[in-house]
Amino acid sequence: MKKIEILLVEDNADDAELTLLAFETGDIIKKSQIHVARDGVEALEYLFESGSEANLHLNHHPQLILLDLKLPKLDGLDLLKKIKSHPEAKKIPVVILTGSKDMDDWTDSYSLGVECFLHKSGDFDKFVEATNLVALGAIEEEESSVGEVEEKTQNEGEILLVEDNPDDAELTSLAFEKNCNIAKNKIHVTRDGVEALEYIFGFADENIDEDTPLKRRPKLILLDLALPKINGLEVLKRIKSHPEAKNIPVVVLTGSKNWMDWTNALSLGVAQYIDKPLKSDQIVDAVNLVNVGGSVQGTKTERVLLCAPFSLVDSSTKGDDNKGDDKK
Repeated sequence: MKKIEILLVEDNADDAELTLLAFETGDIIKKSQIHVARDGVEALEYLFESGSEANLHLNHHPQLILLDLKLPKLDGLDLLKKIKSHPEAKKIPVVILTGSKDMDDWTDSYSLGVECFLHKSGDFDKFVEATNLVALGAIEEEESSVGEVEEKTQNEGEILLVEDNPDDAELTSLAFEKNCNIAKNKIHVTRDGVEALEYIFGFADENIDEDTPLKRRPKLILLDLALPKINGLEVLKRIKSHPEAKNIPVVVLTGSKNWMDWTNALSLGVAQYIDKPLKSDQIVDAVNLVNVGGSVQGTKTERVLLCAPFSLVDSSTKGDDNKGDDKK
């Protein structure tokens, strides 16, 4: 196995030392495998030759970057943008290490493609548990050697798009056709939660259980949350409680900035949570879920659950009757 290298970008000496201690306590990653940069500029200089992110060659290629957001010289979000705009560096998993519960920070970071938030906690045991999962995730991703995903037409299987807004459905279908060469006739559109469940299971009542056979198994599900009849979170619950359907990658597409929606969706095991309107790189990432499969998805979900600072919030199983209040 190739030696795992982690870049920790943290300006607070106490927090850096605590993080190193947490990893060492977990007995998976040694302190000698973690390089510490004290500000955004130092991190850039470590990653890129001559400190220039425009250079196509990386000076170092860590298997994981742990990034604080509040950094001197160059702040964490600006550093993250530079990393994710580089053709090689953007493939390095980035975990945000922060004490912030600002939803703007969370939304901006996830839109740029971070893996999860590792929340700075006063509970050292929980922090050790979280760092263990992060370390295991880095090792699993290195050993899986998925490499670069081939750009190919996904004509082998159908994508299910669950979207009640006809304009959004049309824009999403066109975006996939333009960016991933996926024909519109390979994207099946359902307009509400009942239609979606009927498409997958053949019916939509509460009798769906582990013995219910799948009527159809799409390669990918694109799910809006604010749906009529049965809302998106309830559809997601039923999919993820089924032994076969739970393995289908689900990407949430939404205009909602509600942290309860975000937390509940991630806790139920979605692969991605994407704000509308979609960006081309997010579309490609969603399709890559089909190409790569879910080999490390379980570990990522566990990391998100541990990292999230919010508890799971109960959601109504009814359809969204107040659609005017949702930011579509």
